Amino acid sequence: MRYLDYLKRFTYTPNEFYDHLKGMEDAAGGDVDLVILPAMTGESANGPALEPTVAESDGYAFDVTLQIMNKAKTKVLEWFNGSREVKVDITSTSGTIAIDDGEQGGDATKNMAFVNGVCKFTVTMGGTWAAGETIMVTVDDSNVGIMGYTVEKNNHFLVKVKANSAG
Repeated sequence: MRYLDYLKRFTYTPNEFYDHLKGMEDAAGGDVDLVILPAMTGESANGPALEPTVAESDGYAFDVTLQIMNKAKTKVLEWFNGSREVKVDITSTSGTIAIDDGEQGGDATKNMAFVNGVCKFTVTMGGTWAAGETIMVTVDDSNVGIMGYTVEKNNHFLVKVKANSAG
């Protein structure tokens, strides 16, 4: 029996307190991961999450959610409040992006804040995008980690612009 489960039997402290402590204890043992949504698609989960057409790309906006979770991906670790570096890389030479209504430009790198284990931001595409151009996200490339464990995610395939449909 876990020690915290043992203590829980003899106190009037709310169960949520012990669940919180057990989540931190598990994370200290390495049960911590980072999830990027929207998730990649395809059979091997290596395809783009979103596929706007060339015609849709100018002004196309989408939300990105980063979550600190346990490795089973069943619970957000709400005790985590901090920031990690997020890079949004594009392959377009004439397309641009803006993060959270910021200025349109090329690749973007920002320290993004997590509140209760979650970080949300919006990416808005601008300019002229061509079929096959992409947007990738990398989180914690400097490998700061959480509680000494790696949460780095590289080249999460967010967007691949596809050709306009004939019709």
